[in-house]
Amino acid sequence: MIHLASVSLATVLPLIALAVTTAGGVVTWWANGIRSERARLQTLYADAYAAVVSYQEFPFMIRRRRTPLPGHEEIANDERIRIADALQAVQEKLSNYTAQIKAESTEVSAKYDVLVHETRLIAGSYMREAWKAPPLDNDAGMNISDINYDALKQPQTDYLDAMKDNLRFRRVAFVRLRT
Repeated sequence: MIHLASVSLATVLPLIALAVTTAGGVVTWWANGIRSERARLQTLYADAYAAVVSYQEFPFMIRRRRTPLPGHEEIANDERIRIADALQAVQEKLSNYTAQIKAESTEVSAKYDVLVHETRLIAGSYMREAWKAPPLDNDAGMNISDINYDALKQPQTDYLDAMKDNLRFRRVAFVRLRT
């Protein structure tokens, strides 16, 4: 048994310092983990949003495709292949992000699903119309004013609001709150 009279300050102070340092290290480790997790989710949600915006650019890309020159009709085929390949890559990203977000949060996932669905409907109809139009052969045609994505403002806002709510400290720190 240790008598308090036999315990010196020189023995107690290092133990107190060790306990405080250890506690500080644990808190720092926990806080850094939360910061890292928040950064990971921010990147996921931002990249997913960027894929939606990329999809919205395809009606413009299709309308601005190169015009085949006389004797170089292969340009039209090359343009179709270029645009189809780029569109396929974006479609793949949309599907991938849909699955990843579903694994993170059902609330954010529901809003992202609506945003992707509505974007595909609206941008898809603009793409169909763009393919019917002839390729551009002049600079004036580069100004495209008849494509309007105002109908996507509410789904975009809903997704961004759900994303912000999901990135709050308590939701990131306590995964089970991320429903």
